Amino acid sequence: MSQIPLRILIIGAGVIGSVYAARLQEAGYAVTLLARGQHAADLRATGLLLEDASTRQSTRSTVPIVERLTPVESYDLALVCVRLDQVAAALPDLAANQQIPLAVFLLNNPTGTHQLVERLGSRRVVLGFPGIGGTREGTKVRYMRILQQPTTLGEVDGRITPRLRQLAAMFEWAEFPVALSRSMDGWLKTHAVFVSCVSAALALEGGDSVRLGQRRASVALMVNAIREGFAALQSLGLPVTPFNLQLMFSWMPRWFAIRYWQRALQTDVGTLAIAPHANAAREEMGQVGKEVLTLLHASSVPTPTLDSLLAALDAPVLP
Repeated sequence: MSQIPLRILIIGAGVIGSVYAARLQEAGYAVTLLARGQHAADLRATGLLLEDASTRQSTRSTVPIVERLTPVESYDLALVCVRLDQVAAALPDLAANQQIPLAVFLLNNPTGTHQLVERLGSRRVVLGFPGIGGTREGTKVRYMRILQQPTTLGEVDGRITPRLRQLAAMFEWAEFPVALSRSMDGWLKTHAVFVSCVSAALALEGGDSVRLGQRRASVALMVNAIREGFAALQSLGLPVTPFNLQLMFSWMPRWFAIRYWQRALQTDVGTLAIAPHANAAREEMGQVGKEVLTLLHASSVPTPTLDSLLAALDAPVLP
């Protein structure tokens, strides 16, 4: 697949879309980035400016920019890298365009798989999640790869198909580690429970991941809420996946998970990969939290700690 000049449209020019656009173009693919308004104008003027937080290496990439997808534009693949609260706005143009055979959704999506399939058809949809996090100021993105979370891909029906392996090869050629999931829907629901609880705990501490890590009681609240959420998922017959999250929150002692996350939240994992997005995308996190509550309340397993914690997503960020 690395020899094919695949034409890729990336929808969303935030941290995720910018990094994947630059790296895929560098790997030899024909990439176009969809951005809007002033951000589109700025990208045309300066290009994509990336800094790898681990190596401190900076790069500049010039990627073609479009401001909308028309029904007649032709690409081999669309990567949708928007927030959950922006998906509804992106779907009409994708649905109207029948020239793009496949759309890969790299985003939070706890309960919306059926909406994607209804609008685009199951043959055009691949589910996924990115393996990076970071911050954006204007056209400059500072990012880090999340070692515990490779770019993860899965078919709606759980099969490991030839096209899924081709997609994996494409990302790997661009030096993104990849995992294929036989239960991407379960993966996304697991991640939604995890990220909504972490985001709510951050909100309790003013969005400061270092401060959160220093407060054992707040981290314990977060860990207990996640454990409740995972137990409720399992009672609904949903797998808790990937294994590292199940191991951490369902099998390991509470004290171990608390200590681990106290430390992790004070490193780049917390300050760069988790907190910036949770703080900048409070509306998205609020929607994720509401969808998580709707999902888990169908379970017979009570989730009082999680219910109480997620209420923090509706509160303003503390100074």
